Amino acid sequence: MQRLPLIGQSFAHSAVEAVQRAAFESVGLEIEIERWERRPHELGQAIEGLREPDFAGALIAAPHKERAAGLVNSLSADARITGAVNLIVREGPRLRGHNTDVDGVRAGLAALLPTAQGKWPRQAVVLGAGGGARAVAGVLIGAGLLRITAFNRHLHRAEQMVAHFTKGARHMELRALPWHETILEAELSRAKLLVNASGIGVEEGASPIPADLLPSELYLLDLVLNHATTPLMDEVRARGGTVANGQASFLAGSAVTFELLAGRDAPEEVMRSALASELGLPEEGIASVVGD
Repeated sequence: MQRLPLIGQSFAHSAVEAVQRAAFESVGLEIEIERWERRPHELGQAIEGLREPDFAGALIAAPHKERAAGLVNSLSADARITGAVNLIVREGPRLRGHNTDVDGVRAGLAALLPTAQGKWPRQAVVLGAGGGARAVAGVLIGAGLLRITAFNRHLHRAEQMVAHFTKGARHMELRALPWHETILEAELSRAKLLVNASGIGVEEGASPIPADLLPSELYLLDLVLNHATTPLMDEVRARGGTVANGQASFLAGSAVTFELLAGRDAPEEVMRSALASELGLPEEGIASVVGD
């Protein structure tokens, strides 16, 4: 039996834990997921302990994704680009950090945006500045967007994220702006794509942006996981926009996480069913673009 800690802080529930456990059990892998609640100053000691042979690695949750990137021996390309880690895999005595959130965001945007025209929007607004937002920024920069503006309730966090990406994004304009309605409205009027990675909307009835600030025909990826739709999605859709929730992104990233740990293809239907059960949602509604 190998151990796989889920390292975070103040867990409420964890779809990550439920989905990975179901996947491991379905293929007969003896990997036991453990919840480790650790404060930031305890993270280094926790990660150092993963070098012992009974550990497969660790799943990294908020708020530790950025800090964990500096505590491993090596980083995958996506982890290095984003400066964030959501998975650590033990390779002998060495630890390698991965960011499978990037795989998830990439899949979610590919399902949402108009592939028939062969191009994505050239400008985007990103809400949030944590590990999820860094995954979004990394994907959008890699896709060649010309302008990305990041908003976060704490401006300095958005500024830190932008500073991290600046050297690798010289071909484009990347800015952190104060979360004020007039600024949001102006930026949204220029952008065709909005990604909510702020966590606002997790609580039912909450929306990060007042409805009257939203333009028409917007593309929205709302990375909120625990609702099939959110008030923000409903408002964008009512204005002729195209929307997707975070479930397809979550499942795509979870599949890559499983494959890195298990060295085999992910049991995607098992994972989808486990997510539906964890969220209390019908399985047929999971992992789809909600509508346009």
